[in-house]
Amino acid sequence: MSMWIAAIAAVALAAVGVAVRSGKVRQSLSVLDTREALSDDEIYQRFYAASGLSKAAVIDVWHEVARVLRVPAERLQPTDRFGKDVGVHWITSEELDALGAVAQERAKRQGLAIDLASIETVDDYVKRLASRT
Repeated sequence: MSMWIAAIAAVALAAVGVAVRSGKVRQSLSVLDTREALSDDEIYQRFYAASGLSKAAVIDVWHEVARVLRVPAERLQPTDRFGKDVGVHWITSEELDALGAVAQERAKRQGLAIDLASIETVDDYVKRLASRT
């Protein structure tokens, strides 16, 4: 009997976890949906034109973040914090883990050494992983 109670409790806990995570993701996406949509050109001009970063690299990395985290690229902002504004999670985030793996692979291809723990925002990600001109 106690095995059945433990199984039911485990299923209930898993259901709560899924519900909480889904609610957080929906809330995050609803905030993004209220923002002005920016084209790739506007993103580059507003935030990175004076940075010395290649436009193609910035847009590539920007869209990489959006694709892996499953958020609209045109609604991201450089100040978006991973795990808080985008890539929200409850306990763990498969999307943030996937983005970390993608970042490590990109850094390896570019011969960069990066500290993933120091990347807190979309801007941090772009500035560390977009190639310079």
